[in-house]
Amino acid sequence: MAASLFLLLAVILAFTGGEGPWVVIATVVLATAAGTRLPDLDAPLRLGHRSALVHGLLPFLVALLDPRTGAVAAGLGFGIGLHLAADLFPRSMRGFATIKLPLWGSIGVFPSYLWIATHAAANIVGGFVVLERIAARQVAASALAGVGVLGTAYLMRTDGGWGAMALMLLIGWLIFR
Repeated sequence: MAASLFLLLAVILAFTGGEGPWVVIATVVLATAAGTRLPDLDAPLRLGHRSALVHGLLPFLVALLDPRTGAVAAGLGFGIGLHLAADLFPRSMRGFATIKLPLWGSIGVFPSYLWIATHAAANIVGGFVVLERIAARQVAASALAGVGVLGTAYLMRTDGGWGAMALMLLIGWLIFR
C-alpha cells in the first residue's frame, strides 16, 4: 500500500506542482520510494509472485506515456531497478522466486536471472536518461542524492540488499566513468 501512496503523491506533484526544482526532486524521490515496493503489488493483484508485468520495464514505460510524468518515470526506473537488483540475490531461485509471464507461468531459473538483470539495468539506465533530459545538472544531482540515500536505506534492510548494493555501486561507477 505504501507503494500506491507514494506513487499517487508523485503523480499529483507531477501534474499540479509546477516545474520548480524542488518539485522535480520530490517527485523523483517519491516515485523511487514507490518503485522499490511497486513490484510487490503482484501478490495483491493476483498476478503471481515475480510477475513480469511489474518486475520489468513496463511500469517505467507506462509512466513515459505522458510528458508531464518524466520525473515519475525516472523515479520508478530507479526504484524498480533497486528492487530488481535485490531480487538477483534470493535465498534460492526456484518456483516462487522465478519470473512469471502472464498465461505462460515460470520462465525457469536461468532466464529469470537474465530477465531480472536486464530489466534492473534497463530501469536504472532509463531513469538516468530521463532525469538528464528533464532536469538541470544541479537538480538532477540533488535528486540522485535523495535516490542514493533512499536506495541505500532500502537495500540495507531487504533480502539480497547487500549484494545488490555492491552491484549498484559497480553500475554507478561504470555509468559515471
